[in-house]
Amino acid sequence: MECIMIASFILGSLYKECLSVRFQVSSIPSVSVALGSDVLLPCTLTPEKNGEKMEIRWFRFRYQPYVHLYINGKDDYTAQMPQFANRTELLKENITRGIFPLIIRNVTAQDSGEYHCYVESSDHHGMAAVQLQVTAIGTVPVISINNDTISCESRDWNPKPHLTWTDNEGNEINSSMVEVFRNENHLYNILSIIQQPNASYITCTVSNSINHSNDSRQIRELEHSQTSRDMRSRVYVIGASFILICFGCICLLLRSLCGSSTH
Repeated sequence: MECIMIASFILGSLYKECLSVRFQVSSIPSVSVALGSDVLLPCTLTPEKNGEKMEIRWFRFRYQPYVHLYINGKDDYTAQMPQFANRTELLKENITRGIFPLIIRNVTAQDSGEYHCYVESSDHHGMAAVQLQVTAIGTVPVISINNDTISCESRDWNPKPHLTWTDNEGNEINSSMVEVFRNENHLYNILSIIQQPNASYITCTVSNSINHSNDSRQIRELEHSQTSRDMRSRVYVIGASFILICFGCICLLLRSLCGSSTH
């Protein structure tokens, strides 16, 4: 009986010791940050553990090359992804409490995506993920008139924007063409074309769902454009009528000449 009690005590002590070295790694589901700003990606241990002697690795698509690595009590940049060079810092003020967020400075559109915080001690390891969303409000829309069509273009949005046309009464105008594509900065450009409507003015609005903001541009020269188009049409009609009248006069003149010559 005594042996059973001693064995139970030893097993219980080992179990408690085992539990004491285990931990969970946690972060938050997502972080949103404006293009060009600095961002903080959280990573914590539960329960609190001293992380000074642990490996703390932030990575994206694969274990290596990594975004940032802390190992053997110091930062290691030997296999860091080139796009993060001189832009990352692991904050260590509270590392003894198991809190070590990562700072990424001057974020770009390419930085958007999922990040993994991997932590390993001599007895245990764990990992957490956080989604980074880099947002950008694009340029003020530019409207151009080309004969019977009107185009609207805006650049440098993230995530993907959408564009709407409305007339002076607030009615939506259907686009004949909409094109959205990534530019050289990995941001979105949008271009839309419509047929010139019968309206005194129209509005082109480009919006971004993440930012909950939009930019719009109105054009009020439609009345003049329509007038000039009508004027051109009238000139064409008058010109054609003049040619027909001249042709008729010539025909009459030739008939009269032919009649007088027969007499």
